[in-house]
Amino acid sequence: MHGVRRGPHLSNQSDSARGMSLAEITLSDRNERGNGLIEATLTCIAEEGISNATVRKIANYAGVSNGLIRFYFKTKDGIIQAAYQRFLERIFNAAYEAMEEREGEPVERLRTFLGANLSPPIVTPEMVLLWANFLPLTYQDARMTEIREQWYNMTTRSLRELIREALAAEQRVVSDRELRHLSMAINGMIDGLWIEGALSTDKLVTQELREVGLNTAAKILGLESLSVERS
Repeated sequence: MHGVRRGPHLSNQSDSARGMSLAEITLSDRNERGNGLIEATLTCIAEEGISNATVRKIANYAGVSNGLIRFYFKTKDGIIQAAYQRFLERIFNAAYEAMEEREGEPVERLRTFLGANLSPPIVTPEMVLLWANFLPLTYQDARMTEIREQWYNMTTRSLRELIREALAAEQRVVSDRELRHLSMAINGMIDGLWIEGALSTDKLVTQELREVGLNTAAKILGLESLSVERS
């Protein structure tokens, strides 16, 4: 890929930290440095591929020594797992926080949550690249499987609750089984559009994702109030 990029979280710290021993790093420094290493790992994986994301290359992206990475994360597996955790956390928070900031009726909250899942920063080529790189490891590494299931369960629980509230607002009560099936259908639809939008080079396609997603969700759920009128 292109030349090595230094992580923004670490580039200004490496010079001042050279004279410090590892024992002198404060808790705040540890958190900031650890976050910077995780961000450098995500950048490295997106640009080089996960098979090429060695400790040495991650260190080059972060602008630090190999030893510093091993001090924080012990092994390559440790920093890859931390990066995967950050990746899924970022996706979840982008949608959840958008929904939490939007006051309104249950249907509006559901609309905001779905719309956020079909818009940047979630729908970007980098996000799909990272997902594709991490996915095989979630079937090979028990900790990666655990991380995936943790965030998948959090996402589906949130989606089920939003759907339940939106339907209840229209005096519709559904069984747990039906609610689970509806959330699976909506989640699958979002995943498909997410890949479609992120891989498309046509900006019009990515702009239409939200409209297509909301209109499809409206049909699946039988919630006409969720649909978007075509302009």
